[in-house]
Amino acid sequence: VEPSPVLTIELDGFIDPNAARYVARAIDEATDADAALLVIQLNTPGGLSTSAREIVSSILESPLPVAVFVTPRGAQAASAGMFVMAAAGVAAMSPGTNVGAASPIDATGQDVPETLASKVLQDTQAFARSIADARGRDPAPLEAAITEARSYSATEALELGLADVLADDLPDLLRQINGAFVPTAAGEISLNITDAPVQPVDRTLLEHFLSVVATPNLAFILLTVGGIALLIELSNPGLVVPGVTGAIALGLGFVGLGQLPVNWLGVALLLIALGLLFLEFQEPGAGVYGAGAGITFIVAAILLAGGALRPVELDFPGAETFTVSVWVLAAIGAILAAVTATLIVMARTGKPAPYRSPFERTALVGRRGLVTRRLAPEGEVQMLGEYWHARLATEDDTAAAIEEGYAVEVTAVDGTTLMVRPADDQPNPDHPGATQPPPSA
Repeated sequence: VEPSPVLTIELDGFIDPNAARYVARAIDEATDADAALLVIQLNTPGGLSTSAREIVSSILESPLPVAVFVTPRGAQAASAGMFVMAAAGVAAMSPGTNVGAASPIDATGQDVPETLASKVLQDTQAFARSIADARGRDPAPLEAAITEARSYSATEALELGLADVLADDLPDLLRQINGAFVPTAAGEISLNITDAPVQPVDRTLLEHFLSVVATPNLAFILLTVGGIALLIELSNPGLVVPGVTGAIALGLGFVGLGQLPVNWLGVALLLIALGLLFLEFQEPGAGVYGAGAGITFIVAAILLAGGALRPVELDFPGAETFTVSVWVLAAIGAILAAVTATLIVMARTGKPAPYRSPFERTALVGRRGLVTRRLAPEGEVQMLGEYWHARLATEDDTAAAIEEGYAVEVTAVDGTTLMVRPADDQPNPDHPGATQPPPSA
């Protein structure tokens, strides 16, 4: 009879919702495969307390043995990673690894305010004691890692009972724990892993994808770019490409933000800033909406990057990874400022012709406009307060040009180009209100 397999996963990097789902799926697959053991090879600087609690819950409720192996040499199970290791039925470490440093800090890497810190500290200590009680470990080293930010080497962890085994690599670990009794949700199980095949459980394409988009900088960029693209589509209905691109970018941005401890007030203010920018598109010139968009964006940036009102998490040094980079915010802010300035300048120098539906284009035929840039045979015409690219509707491109100030009549519309001919009555540039014959063709 072929022995039951040993399944392995690699949990390398920050502990976030995507990592929690990966562990839960691996436990389910190992259970379905009637595996003898699941080994989580761990190397993490820490992560979100909510995600760490989900992983701990998955491990404690697992009906099959779960080992957490901090490996390779130089790896760590810091902060939230310590709780994951402590919850394992078998806690193993390679020489040269370390565990601990689990003091509560907020999601920007700063110390939690005193009053709130006391509440978070008490909750975290209780969490550590519950894990120690479930696995028969001494809670003192865990609590010291929380209250004093203590960190332990692999040898120290073994002596204190945080680690059960020291192993050089996975084969060495499996050899040492073969025949051991391991606690599970179904009771203690004796490991029989002699000659057991080792099978990795890889991340799915979706999990890889979520790990990419679930970064604050990329999610913020996608949200902003998507919003601007949708503004372009709303201001120029029918372009399609900006609308589709914007919808996709916004969707991906929200998917990414959904994996992070984001300040949703900051996100809401960002969307309000984009809305004000849309109003600037519609009524450019004064710059009031544009200025409002700028102020709102700055407040959103402070909330998203500055740490104000952010959710408190059990986190780790370097937790600024879960905030939006100031440089990204500055770059996006500069782009929004440039767009607003461009709109104001355009409003003062002339409004470009917007997209019009085929029905609206047909309605333009027969309308009169004024030449604002010499037609020879192409130029520019002002009509209905909008500036259009225009072309003389003549069979001979060598026909006489029409100078600025002369009136033309629309004969057809080709996309956003007006096909025009000289109007019968012309305003006299030298004598406004008078008329003169059209220029000879």
